[in-house]
Amino acid sequence: MKKIGLMAVAVLLAACSGTSSQQENEAGKEGLMGKVHKVQTLIYKAKLQGTEIAKDDKPDPYGEMDFFPKEDTRIYNEEGRLDSIVSVLDVTKYITVYTYQEGKVSNEKLFRNGELLTDRNYVYQGDNLAKTVEDMYVGGDKTTNEYPVDASKVEYVDGNRVEHGETERDYVVKDAQGRILKESAYNEMDEYQIIKEYTYNDKGWLTSCTMGEDTKFSYEYPETDNRATGRVW
Repeated sequence: MKKIGLMAVAVLLAACSGTSSQQENEAGKEGLMGKVHKVQTLIYKAKLQGTEIAKDDKPDPYGEMDFFPKEDTRIYNEEGRLDSIVSVLDVTKYITVYTYQEGKVSNEKLFRNGELLTDRNYVYQGDNLAKTVEDMYVGGDKTTNEYPVDASKVEYVDGNRVEHGETERDYVVKDAQGRILKESAYNEMDEYQIIKEYTYNDKGWLTSCTMGEDTKFSYEYPETDNRATGRVW
């Protein structure tokens, strides 16, 4: 499946990427149809050449700005679940590999230029994630941390899931399909808050992102193939 991003789609999709490939720790086919084995995401700026749209250049080739999604290649296994993600930033290659148990992600390993960087194990109680145990390897040293899930920070309002963060101003609102409807992030040091709100079309594709009162991004999908019928990110 090709993901086509030109004009506003190419530049703005990253600025308000309101969906996630990992919802509730279930890395499935992400809405893709048929026997999809590999999906490659490429990001370009666009320019008009006469009346035609052409690729121009990479908007952020060295990943210096936090406004664009990562270019990556996603590999799916025979069951249609996300097996691995490969991305290259400058001369550094990252590979994330997933393991599943009873349909949920049980382990996630991140390799950097072939060396293991993080090893995360997800522990469940029934169908719910109870905690994450993370091993990190830096300079030959191993550090282990546990991150329990605080059920008191999750509530359901009007059928939507609200996940609260460290402060009252940090939260994420998701619908029943796991799509982000609204998110708020508060920077205590600089005392500013960023709130983003998202809308989707009947296919579940992101159609708009609003930041504050005077900033709005719109998304169009001028060309898709017959496998692009589900979630986009």
